[in-house]
Amino acid sequence: MGTTSEHSAISRTRHLAVASSRLLPVLRRVVPLRLLLVLIGTPLGLAMGRPATARAQAVAGLGDDAIPLPKGSKQFLVSGLWNDWDGAYVATGTGGSRKQALFAALSTTQAGIAIFPQLAAAEAGVRSLTGQPTFALSLGALDAAGEVRQSIAPLGLSMGLTRRLSVRVLVPYVESRDVSQLLLNRVGSTANVGMNPAFVAGTGASARSTNGAVLSQIDGARTQLAAEITRCASPTATGCDAIRANAAAAQALVVRAGATRQAIASVYGNATSGGAPVVPLANGSAHVAVRATIASLRSDFATFGVTNIVEGAAPAAATTIYGPAGLPRIASDTAWKLGYSRLGNTRRAGLGDIDLTASYLLFDSFATDQVRRLLSPSRGVRSMLTAGWRFGTAGADRTDDPFDVPIGEGANALLVRTTTDVVLSRTFWMSATMRAVKPFADEVAVALPLRTNATVFEEATVHTATRSLGSRIEFELAPRLSIGQFFGVSTAYQLRRWGADRYSRVDRDATALAPEDGQTASRLMHAAAFGVSFSTLASYVRGRSRFPAEVIYSHAVTLAGSGGTVPAAVTDRLELRIYTGFPRR
Repeated sequence: MGTTSEHSAISRTRHLAVASSRLLPVLRRVVPLRLLLVLIGTPLGLAMGRPATARAQAVAGLGDDAIPLPKGSKQFLVSGLWNDWDGAYVATGTGGSRKQALFAALSTTQAGIAIFPQLAAAEAGVRSLTGQPTFALSLGALDAAGEVRQSIAPLGLSMGLTRRLSVRVLVPYVESRDVSQLLLNRVGSTANVGMNPAFVAGTGASARSTNGAVLSQIDGARTQLAAEITRCASPTATGCDAIRANAAAAQALVVRAGATRQAIASVYGNATSGGAPVVPLANGSAHVAVRATIASLRSDFATFGVTNIVEGAAPAAATTIYGPAGLPRIASDTAWKLGYSRLGNTRRAGLGDIDLTASYLLFDSFATDQVRRLLSPSRGVRSMLTAGWRFGTAGADRTDDPFDVPIGEGANALLVRTTTDVVLSRTFWMSATMRAVKPFADEVAVALPLRTNATVFEEATVHTATRSLGSRIEFELAPRLSIGQFFGVSTAYQLRRWGADRYSRVDRDATALAPEDGQTASRLMHAAAFGVSFSTLASYVRGRSRFPAEVIYSHAVTLAGSGGTVPAAVTDRLELRIYTGFPRR
C-alpha cells in the first residue's frame, strides 16, 4: 500500500509540473523564468514525503477564506497578478449594456465633429462660405483599437498574534501599459480638410499674409461701397446710377461681404493668427466653392464700381492632410486645445495602494486548532471578520494622457471583509465572502468635463477638484474540492458594484465649492474564476514535508457588466505562500 500511495503522489506531482510548464509561455513575459521555477518548483520538492489518506481542507483555494493563522506563525506571500482587456461593457440607450472593443466609439469612416466637437464652428463657417448647408467636415477614416495590460506583484506578510487575531500588510508593485492604435487615413483618404497652413512652421507667415490680404480687400470693398451708399443718399450726388437703381442690393452686398469676411477669419485666420486647426483642401470641392464665393463678391462689387477685390483672391488652403501618425500631433498641438503631452502607448510603474488589515476569528467549530482542521474528517463552520486601512500611495490619473492606466486609486480607504467557511465533507467545502471599500474624499488634478473613450478629443480644462470615489461592495462564493492531501481545485462567482464617482471643482477664490462638473455612473460586474492548488500543509503537520507552503493558480474572466463602463478583463494569478512557526502533530 505504501508503494502504491507513493507512486500516486509522485504521478500527481508530475501532472502539476506539466500543467505549470504550459503556463510558462504566458507568464514569462512579466516574471523571469528563474523566478517562476522557484515559485512553482520549490513547493513541489517539499512534498516528496510519504503521503497519507486525504482529509478535509487539506488544500486551500482561490480567493479569501476564514482559516486563521496560528499564534506565533507567519505567512509570507509572493504573487503575480496579470490583468488584460481589450474590450468593455458599456451602457446602451435602452438601459442595458453590450460588450464592444475598447475604442469602438472612436472608430469611424468620417472623423468629423462627432469625434472633434471643437471643429463645429469651423464646419459652420465652411458651410457659410460654400453655400453648402450639408457640408460635413472630415479628417478621414479613423481606425481605433486598444488594449490594457497590468502586472501586479503583491508582497504580503501576515502574523498570528493570538489563536484568533492576526495582522497583515500587503504592498503591491504595479506596472500598467496601454497599447493603443489610432490611425487616420490608414488606407487611402476620405478627408476633405487638412492642416491649416497658418499654423504650420515654414508656411505660417505666408499663409497668414495671404489670408490678411483677402480680408483687407473685402474690408476695403465694404468700406468703399458703404461710403458710396451714404454719398448717393444725397439727391445732388452724381455717378450714383447703379446704387440708386438697386440700393437694397447694394446694402445687402455690404452685409453679405461682412459675413463672408467673418467666416474666412474664423476658418482660415487673418494676418496675425490662424483660425480653425483645419481648413478645406486646396484641390477639394469645398475650397473651390470658397473661391467661387469670393469671385461672386468681386463681380457683385464691380457692378457698383468697386474693384478692391482682385481676381483669383482666396485664403490659404490646406495642402497636407493628417496621416496615420496625425493624432499624436493633434493631441499636443496647442491649436486643438487638448492639453495632452502624449497619446497612449505609455507605461507606468511603482508602488500601488498599501493595505494594513487585522483579522479576528469570530467562530470556529474546529476550536482554532490547525492540526484538527487539516486532519479531521468532521464537518464544521468558521467565520472571520477583517478590517483595515488602505493607504492611497499610488499616483492619481495623469491629466496629460487620455489613455493613462493608473497604478492604483491613490485614495485612503476603510476596508471591511467578512468570510464564512462551511465544511460539508472531508473533501468539499465552500467560502462566502463580503468585501466593502469606503474611499475618503481627497483633492486631485482632473480634466473637466470628465473624459471617456468616446470624448478623448473634446476640449477640457484641468482643475483642482474634490474627488469622492464611490463605495465598493463585493460578494464572492467559492466552492472548493480537495484531491488528496496535496492538490485541490476551486471555482468562484463574484459580483462587484462600484458606486458613482463624483468630482467637484475647487474655486480657490471663493469660500465654497463650485457646482459639480463630473460624475461617473455606478457599475456592476459579474465574474467567474477557476483555480488549482498545491499544498504541503497537511503533509507538514504529519511530519512528512520539511516546509509548509502553498501554490495557487487561478484564472478569472468578466462575464457581464452594466451601468457605466466595465472592463471585460481576463485575470491570471499565481501565489506562493510560505509559512513559519506552523504547528505539527
